[in-house]
Amino acid sequence: MANPAPAHKSLPNLRRIVPLAAALAVFLGITVPPSLARAEETWSVGSGRVIFNFNVPLLQDLGIDLAVSGVPLPDQEDLRIQDPRWAFPILPGSDFKIRTEHGIALPGGSIGGALALDADITFRDRATGTISHLTDLEITQAPWPGSDALAGEDGPPIVLRSRTTGLAFCQLVSPMFDFRRKDLALRIHYLNARVTREWADALGRPELAGWVIGMGEVRGGVSRLSSTPASSPAYKPVYTAGIKDVSLGALSSVQQAGHIGTIPTGTTALTMATTSCNLGTVDVPWLAPMNTDHPIIHMALYRLKNGRFEQIGISWLKHGFFALSNSQCSTCQNPSDGTFLGVGCSDTYGASNNQDRNFLGPRGEVNPYTGVWECMGSYFAGGPTHQDCVDRTPTSGFDAVEHRLSVADADLGNAGATYYYEADYIIRGDENLHNNWGSRACTMTQGATKWTFSTPNAGNALINGPALERWGDLRTAIDIATDDGQVMLAVQVTDLGGGVYHYEYALLNMNSNRKIRSFSIPVVGVTNITNIGFHDNDTDAANDWQVSVESGRIHWDTETFAANPNAAALQFGYVINFRFDANAAPTDLVATLGIFKPGTGTEVVGLTRGPINTALAVGDSRTEGAPRFIGIRPNPASRRTAIAFELAAPGDVRLEIYDATGRMVRRLVNENRAAGAQSAVWDGKSEEGSRAPTGVYYARLQTGSVTIARPLVRVK
Repeated sequence: MANPAPAHKSLPNLRRIVPLAAALAVFLGITVPPSLARAEETWSVGSGRVIFNFNVPLLQDLGIDLAVSGVPLPDQEDLRIQDPRWAFPILPGSDFKIRTEHGIALPGGSIGGALALDADITFRDRATGTISHLTDLEITQAPWPGSDALAGEDGPPIVLRSRTTGLAFCQLVSPMFDFRRKDLALRIHYLNARVTREWADALGRPELAGWVIGMGEVRGGVSRLSSTPASSPAYKPVYTAGIKDVSLGALSSVQQAGHIGTIPTGTTALTMATTSCNLGTVDVPWLAPMNTDHPIIHMALYRLKNGRFEQIGISWLKHGFFALSNSQCSTCQNPSDGTFLGVGCSDTYGASNNQDRNFLGPRGEVNPYTGVWECMGSYFAGGPTHQDCVDRTPTSGFDAVEHRLSVADADLGNAGATYYYEADYIIRGDENLHNNWGSRACTMTQGATKWTFSTPNAGNALINGPALERWGDLRTAIDIATDDGQVMLAVQVTDLGGGVYHYEYALLNMNSNRKIRSFSIPVVGVTNITNIGFHDNDTDAANDWQVSVESGRIHWDTETFAANPNAAALQFGYVINFRFDANAAPTDLVATLGIFKPGTGTEVVGLTRGPINTALAVGDSRTEGAPRFIGIRPNPASRRTAIAFELAAPGDVRLEIYDATGRMVRRLVNENRAAGAQSAVWDGKSEEGSRAPTGVYYARLQTGSVTIARPLVRVK
């Protein structure tokens, strides 16, 4: 396994302590000095409603029956959720307070008060028969023990609790405060409902603590309580003349979001919490999803087992629409109204947020290289300016796993396997694409109706970069075209003994819009190639790439774009694997990748390892008196490369370049030379003076009866 890069560390954050201290002071009635109380206005929410969506299929998998009085809302409003949802009126006397500056709700949430709800919810545990009947619920913000905080969270959560007993039913984590001064309204989006330890204990099911079972939204009317002149002018976001760099700063809370079938032969849907951080010097647009410029999140799950690193699940793309102004990674310099991620600011999308199918769109709508989104049927459709923005939500709704990060039960909980979950942010114009990615290891336990996931803390910090960087003897990033992105090719070779080696390849499309349709490497002179295999992240054998061994190459491919524009080419975020055994030792050589979509060029090459052509690499003795290669640099080479060698004794020397078919391309040395270090330069041309094509070549050195060879790779 590759040595991981240093994990990102949260920095001390004094600025976020200030608004929280001020909030607590206001709540306790303490006078706050003007230098701390920078809020322009304070407001109170006293009317409106709170809409809750409970993940009913998940609750059933957890062994919980749900009953809610009232009629579920029809799916006719802007936040559309296919699972049942209910609206609870905000009762008179509610006084949930917030602070704003220049019309922006400041980080830290509420500064006191509560929203009393007219609600009647009953949970019944089928195993124990215990009933939890909730009728006097309120939403408020309260300090919470640090042991309950998770990576990616910033500040105390809002809680849903009993007004009478104070027992908190759920923490409502990663809320998005959307203040609308013109409408005298406050919306709090995506209240991720996470079961508290105390309610799980009261229900007799302590293992339920930490499960996210739904989400809510506050839609309240506000009245102004006070107004104070702002201490500084309104901030205007700056999008240009600086560095745009958004990183994945935290990854946590992986859990089951749904399940179909019967464990262990069914399918599980997963979700996770992701936190992005603006590490650049300019603000980043974070607009509503019907605008083309907004963040998009990829999520996937991997399994490392028996030396094979395989992608076993992947999600549709999550579309972002509202930026928080937290300080999880560094100090947030300027709070946002949700339309941009400010410099130093962080934004968390919780587990319920990232599994909401209304904002999960097909990958074909997004160019991962440019970050441009073109609506072609996303479920949040509705904008009139797009070529095809027809809402294709099925009238019957979704099952419990569609479009979420779906994994076959058979691929989970395998003995001896290690699992990693991954996320990646697509940000238009981002200058550091490596830190947009990140992964962490997770474990899982099988139950009768659910999988319980956990993320170990010890030795398991977030590692930035694609999860594939954790594996392989050699990894190569390959540019597809000047107007397109890259793919990553990793290889690992295992000595099986008896002169047989296992060759395992993993190919990741990091951000190529043109996709990849074929993969091949030379195997000239290599016999007895066996156990040939292919793996993708679905169970449909009909779309597997076909393999052939002919003309000195092993080759996997799918249909061409001309034959089938919907062929199973390797698209953004996907990983596929190729494998075989061969009775030949590994050497550096060039893999050839076929490009799927039309454009400049049809193939690209990249350095990898494969079985050596033993017919060319004879001898290579390092015994006393024999010649030896000192080095070939650069290798791979695009133009000139220097070949250094050493002679143990003077004599006739022949140094030649051969291609992978055994044809001599160029003779560099053919003369008598003295003992000691020698060198020659190949300019990449043939004997006839034409430029040699990209591919694998061999430098062959012959002195007397001894011949040795070394591979040499030419790239563009």
